[in-house]
Amino acid sequence: MAKKTKKNPATPNGTMSREEQLERENELLRLEVAYLKKLKAFQENPNAYLEKHKQRWHSNSKKKDSE
Repeated sequence: MAKKTKKNPATPNGTMSREEQLERENELLRLEVAYLKKLKAFQENPNAYLEKHKQRWHSNSKKKDSE
């Protein structure tokens, strides 16, 4: 889903280029959209949302235990 961005070293004066600013803004907007989608799904059907994420959490925890 979301890919991790490389942390670029800051320029000597601590400012970002216009391209870096736009990339950062784009990343923040993507995070906001993802958050709002999850919030909407939870508000529409809290039980189904919680059950879905509960199952995912348990399935991941079982993998760790079996190793």
